[in-house]
Amino acid sequence: MRAIQRFGKQLQRLRIRRGLTQEQLAVTAGLSRTFLTRLELGQHDPSLSTLVRLAKALKISVTELLGESVSASQWWQVGENRFATREEAEDHARIVSEMFIVRFQNKPGGPARRLLPVRETK
Repeated sequence: MRAIQRFGKQLQRLRIRRGLTQEQLAVTAGLSRTFLTRLELGQHDPSLSTLVRLAKALKISVTELLGESVSASQWWQVGENRFATREEAEDHARIVSEMFIVRFQNKPGGPARRLLPVRETK
């Protein structure tokens, strides 16, 4: 996958995560909706000023918008898995924790749920 396509997917992921439509993000960033669509599809290279506008509209850094870590040696780690972005690490951690809960919930050997006797007052 080309860098511009990765950027488009990252932009779309960030926009959806914040609950914005393309129209809403475009208006906030001062861009046209069709231009934003072309960016998300990886059909257009954004200029530096466009990146700054989008980052401000999404309230994130340009680095985060690009989906890059601050340095090549910085990684987000969940268990034994490493991820290039914080969002990918959070998504993975959320999925793993949901699977863990479903697996051990209400099963023998899972969390014990019992009622403790209540002392009656005299």
